[in-house]
Amino acid sequence: MAKNISGMFRKNRFPENTDIPPRGENPEGKPRKMGLEIEFSGLTIDRIVSLVRLCYGGEVESESDYKKYVRNSRLGDFTIELDWILLQKLAKTDYFKKIGKEIGIHVDSRWQKTVEKVLASTAEPFVPYEVSFPPVTFDRIADLEDLRKAIYRMRGKGTSASPFNAFGLHLNPEVPSREVDIILRYFQAFLLLYEWLRLSHEIDMMREITPFIDPFPEKYILKVLDPSYRPDASGFIDDYLDANPTRNRPLDMLPLFAWMDEERVRNRLKDELIRPRPAFHYRLPNSSIDDPDWTFTKEWNVWVQVERLAESGQKLIDMQELYLEKKLHPLKTWADEWMREMRVRFFE
Repeated sequence: MAKNISGMFRKNRFPENTDIPPRGENPEGKPRKMGLEIEFSGLTIDRIVSLVRLCYGGEVESESDYKKYVRNSRLGDFTIELDWILLQKLAKTDYFKKIGKEIGIHVDSRWQKTVEKVLASTAEPFVPYEVSFPPVTFDRIADLEDLRKAIYRMRGKGTSASPFNAFGLHLNPEVPSREVDIILRYFQAFLLLYEWLRLSHEIDMMREITPFIDPFPEKYILKVLDPSYRPDASGFIDDYLDANPTRNRPLDMLPLFAWMDEERVRNRLKDELIRPRPAFHYRLPNSSIDDPDWTFTKEWNVWVQVERLAESGQKLIDMQELYLEKKLHPLKTWADEWMREMRVRFFE
């Protein structure tokens, strides 16, 4: 029977200060960083760009009417885009003009802009703008709150503003090591804490029923949490791809795996848009940008519990044992809990 591990979480779930994980350095021995992406609606792209510059400075660079950058701010480079891949492609490639050329019809560029605007206007209630922040060291996460406050003051709309807003906050903490056993340990810690994380983040029902954060298959979870599971890098990646050929997981490992072995991932998922990076892509939290009491820091501090468990040694092993006992021996576990309850109520 696993030991009592409840003491790990006695700390206030939402402390005011930024929690720092046990491992503070990246594989190169430099301070680890964390980037984030926030989805929301209610503001135009130009207003968002203005807010970024107001908070952090920088120069504007425009790729299209629906994707812009703020370069060289005091934190780094920001990306602001309508989170709709189709519309971005149309805007970037002059799609309608090319189609017109193919069929021998001249398409006025002003007409294409009109079509793009109609599409964007139609999409607005369902498709958010996304701001991608530059990665910052953990001691500067609080600086990211400046833009969050500005978006709130300008009445940006988050997950709860509409039943259709399946908007999210994505955290991208840099990995502390290239070693497979360490990366696996962090992934195991996430799987063990998944239900606790859902409750701590208070995941919106609309996000639960959309496919964007589908949970990992139970058969795969049992495989990964088995104490005998000790894959090398290629085995770890292949097992993941076999069970999860998708970006739609609460902890999307594909960008990290593409960084570790891009060819292996690309060969299996040719059509997925994957940007290799040495970071966990944590997609679970809501975007509560319109809640005055919500902060990026609070959500980050929930994630830090995953890293603490990953580095907890015996506690991680105890939780694996407890999880497997409950999943693989449900009758035995039920009987044990019933006998404990009987002793408490009738014999003690």
